[in-house]
Amino acid sequence: MRKLLNQELSRLDLQSFKAHPKNSLVLILDDVRSLNNVGSAFRTADAFLLEKIYLCGITGKPPHREINKTALGATDSVNW
Repeated sequence: MRKLLNQELSRLDLQSFKAHPKNSLVLILDDVRSLNNVGSAFRTADAFLLEKIYLCGITGKPPHREINKTALGATDSVNW
């Protein structure tokens, strides 16, 4: 068994993914202090095809090094 290449995974490109139908759920982050948790929330929203994330209060906002570190690119694919 060998590891699959990225081209073999049949993933959508960024524009196609953003145009793909989403679940009509939104995630609201209010006063989340940990930037790592914000990045993790972006990854979770990306995985579950959530419509949008609302960042309220003192919650950190992208682009930020710590958010990008844990979001692994999800800040580009999830509307916020």
